[in-house]
Amino acid sequence: MSEKLIEALLLMVVGMAGVFASLLLLAAMIFGFRWWDETSNARKIRKYATKLAEEPAQQDELNDELIAVLSAAVESTFGKGIVIRRIALFGKPGSNAWKSHGRQTIMSSHTINQRK
Repeated sequence: MSEKLIEALLLMVVGMAGVFASLLLLAAMIFGFRWWDETSNARKIRKYATKLAEEPAQQDELNDELIAVLSAAVESTFGKGIVIRRIALFGKPGSNAWKSHGRQTIMSSHTINQRK
């Protein structure tokens, strides 16, 4: 009887040690992946920061010629005197190309059938 009890205890200890070792391995893998992710993100941020520091910031300026051209275009489009009170500049042209294409696709898919 005592031999079976000793064998059972040994089996229990070996099983628990195996589970504990696998949990430690899993914890080490999680820690390693987190460390790798943080270091790669930090490296990417440093690279992006140096890239931003190297290239000069582009200023979108509204000069008198641009305002005159916009005023002429608006007046020729509407055919009457219109006062431009504010000009809002948006992002770079083409930067939202995929977004606008997706919106156009969604809007064109909503066809409205008129009743006859």
